[in-house]
Amino acid sequence: MFCPACGASNPEHAANCQSCGQSFASPAGAPPTSSFGAQSGAPVNAHLPMSILVTLFCCQPCGIVAIVFSAIAMGKNSSADYEGAAQAAKTASLWGWIGFGVGISVWLIYGVFMLIMMAAAAAGGP
Repeated sequence: MFCPACGASNPEHAANCQSCGQSFASPAGAPPTSSFGAQSGAPVNAHLPMSILVTLFCCQPCGIVAIVFSAIAMGKNSSADYEGAAQAAKTASLWGWIGFGVGISVWLIYGVFMLIMMAAAAAGGP
């Protein structure tokens, strides 16, 4: 757990910061924070470069979805909703990796198909 006042690292269930003494008691009804960005008060990585590269080189449909979620994460970073930004960035990253996997799979299948066709042509096939 990171102290919202000084940023020092503390044990997860500490009542006060070991560095500055800030109390970790949340006001009544306030939900606990769960992501690193929300705990530290720092903007999260929106994964936009990965989303763009996946769109250009791997799988456009998955890349476009990743770009949309990256844009949502950037907007939430701008409005200081770091927990929402972390969730959108996680979804953007997931779609980016799915697109990367689809792209690599298609290229591997294409390569195998081309090898089979070249072998058939060399053997005098139709």
